[in-house]
Order: sequence, then structure tokens, then C-alpha cells
Amino acid sequence: MGWFGRKKPAAGDSAAAAPQAEAPQAEAPSLVALARRTLAERGVETTIEPQEDDPTRLQLRGADGQVYLLGNLAGLVHGQDPRTQADIVARHFDAMVQGEREPDAEDLTADELRDQIRLRIMSVSTPDALDLSYARPFAPGLVLALCLDQPTMVKTLSAGTVAKLPLSLDELFALGQLRTDAEPVEERAEIAPGVFVVEGSSMFTASKAVNLPALFGAAPYGTVFAIPQRHLVLAVPIQADSLTAINTLAGALLQVLSAEGGLPGGVLSRNLLFARGGEVSVVSDIERESGVMRIEIDERFQAALEEAGAV
Repeated sequence: MGWFGRKKPAAGDSAAAAPQAEAPQAEAPSLVALARRTLAERGVETTIEPQEDDPTRLQLRGADGQVYLLGNLAGLVHGQDPRTQADIVARHFDAMVQGEREPDAEDLTADELRDQIRLRIMSVSTPDALDLSYARPFAPGLVLALCLDQPTMVKTLSAGTVAKLPLSLDELFALGQLRTDAEPVEERAEIAPGVFVVEGSSMFTASKAVNLPALFGAAPYGTVFAIPQRHLVLAVPIQADSLTAINTLAGALLQVLSAEGGLPGGVLSRNLLFARGGEVSVVSDIERESGVMRIEIDERFQAALEEAGAV
């Protein structure tokens, strides 16, 4: 069962070696041992090291410097029997090893780049050593970066790589947006009056939020939305009766964030966001002690609600 009635992404989806933010903790020694053994069987010897932003979260580093984050695997193997865990871990690393044989971005032709380029929303706190200085701001705590969607994995492009490509940065962003907009989705539904959901197995489903009108239609007063993880967009296009829907959206967001076993790829954003006129702002706050989400109405948000007749 998926978040709102759709089947969750298959385990093979985790094979994409994409960065992740606030992923489930991978501190169980059994997972670390299983991951190291699986990689060793594939000729990759690793050492164990904590992640700088959270020493309790572990990652593996290969002799060649390749980093293997375990957050995705922690969520995928959670609650599974040992044999299933071993199968999941084997598929994950088989795809990663195969993905390392994919051609580098610099070796692709312009036409191949046009086909594979994708735009992706990423957290600024993503634990990754890549230089993303070229990334463009999307919302507080979130940026837009460029990825290659290759047959066996997703590769995030660094600033050094982008500078060597035969297409300009503006063209890469424009094409990446078009390709992300075209990614298929498996579910579109109105889960409560005025509250809409889009779900998909694509790694770029949440990144479709860059172009909300393409997902939910025109919203002259703006849209309140949430992208808690990479496969999901929740949204309320503001109308005259949207206050109740916004509260329902907040509850749905908390439901997703509290999912047992964590989220695929980790948490992308814990916030409700408000988009209007090309500007995206944060309009929520979660109290640390109580876990209660408070909706924060700033001047932009207040003006939109008043113009729509919602207040």
C-alpha cells in the first residue's frame, strides 16, 4: 500500500545513486556488515565512517573514494526477513556497480544529454561532496540541480562537470525542466476536498513541483504544497474555501513524515510551501517538543488568502 493508495516504489528504485537528505539512520551493525560483505563479494573493499552532519549515521567508503550511503537501504530493509534483506542489498549494489560503468556526462553527445538531463529539487543539507555551486534556489532550504537519468542510476552533476558539457547552463536547466515535467506519474487524486496528490515511481516526481500549473492547473492566488519525499507532491491550489484544505494538507504531511521505516531517499522537505508568481516561501513550522505543525501566514500568503476570499 502506498501513501495514499498507490503501491510504493519497488526496491529496485533505490539503486539510483542519488543524494539524500535526512535519510533513516543506518546504525544497525547487521546492515553495515551485510552491505560491506555484499560489496566485498563484488570486489569493493570498504571502511566504515560516520557522516559529518550526524556521527550516529554511518556510511561506507571504498578504496577509490566512492561513498556508499546507507540511508536508503535502512528504509528498504526495515522489517524484512534476513533473506529478503540480503536480496534487497544485493540488487541495490549490483545496480550501483553497473551504474559506475555508465558513460560520464562529458562523454555524452549533445543529443544524449538532451535526452538524459533532468531538473531535480534537492535539499541544501544533502550529505554529498559534490560541488553544486551552479544550483539555483527554489525555496528556503531547497535548490534546483541537474541530474542524468541513466538506465541503471541517477547521477547528480557537479559544477566542474556542467562546465565541460556542450550545452549552456541555461539550456541544460530548460531541457531538464521539460524532461522532468514529462516524467510519468502513477497516481493523481483528490484525497480530500481541495487537497490533491501526485505520486510516481520516478525519482523526479517531487521535482515536478517546480511547474505546479502543469500538475494541478492554473492557480491565480497561488498554491500551498508539500514535497516530503522524492515520489510525492501534495497541494492545495488556493480558492475561497481553502483554509480547511490547508489544515488537511498539514495533517497529511505529518502522516507521511511519521511513516515507519523512513521515506524513500530520506526527507526532502518537512515544510508546507507557498508558491505564487515564481516565488516559493515556507509557511509552516513544526514544534520540536510536541511535533505539532503550525501554519505561518506571512504578508504574501495573507494577501493571497484575502484576494481569494478564503479569509
